[in-house]
Amino acid sequence: MRAMRPLTVAFVLVPFLLLPRAARAEGVSCANPTVLVPDGRIASGTIANGGSYFFLISTRAGNSYSVEFMNPAGAAVQAPGTVLAFSDVACGTPLTTNNTTNNDPKITNNGVRVAFTAATTTAIVQLTNNTGSSVSYTYSASDTTMFSAAWSTNGTYQTYYSFYNTTSAVIHGTLTLTTTGGASGGTIPITIQPGRTTPTNTVALGTVRNQTGTAVFSHDGPPAGVLVEAAIANFTLATPYVQTIRFQTVREIR
Repeated sequence: MRAMRPLTVAFVLVPFLLLPRAARAEGVSCANPTVLVPDGRIASGTIANGGSYFFLISTRAGNSYSVEFMNPAGAAVQAPGTVLAFSDVACGTPLTTNNTTNNDPKITNNGVRVAFTAATTTAIVQLTNNTGSSVSYTYSASDTTMFSAAWSTNGTYQTYYSFYNTTSAVIHGTLTLTTTGGASGGTIPITIQPGRTTPTNTVALGTVRNQTGTAVFSHDGPPAGVLVEAAIANFTLATPYVQTIRFQTVREIR
């Protein structure tokens, strides 16, 4: 029988053709903004000196937001520019912003961060480069609103809250309760000093008896600037009852 010759297989390496990734066109006008999702994801771009870029955030009225622009070249360089916010698609109605750049966690001179509370279902953020040169930058937005799925004033129960400011600057916020039927359960302003706590409860809010619902807290601090402890409790029982409840952000990727 004739011996079989070993099979030889030749491999040919074909180089991959790496095509350049298409550059993202930034929104150079209020009428044509770049869409920015407020969940903490980081994107990047480059802005020419004297230029302005516009970013559209779909918002919920009463929710709080934080927007951050950074020059990734390092701490010794300038921030990408100045930031304004508007509550309409025509950029005619300014939003009040709180500059949290120097609030913990602090940003060095290569970035700028502002917080605002949405007045409508739309916010337009404008970045203007006034540094004197073109700047590469990263940017992100976060919905800093905090949510709690439960509160109660049933019977002799009350709900208690403690707000802790984790930062180095005063934080102002608003606690809003809504009943399960969609009615107001009370609203109260909250001011929290740096590194301190501020308490409140459903008694202070004047919440109607025998109601349950959900709670929202919006504030003018940076992402993760506030920690909240909450509990439904009844101290009139022979053995007091305390049930802790969650109160946290859900749209910050940090």
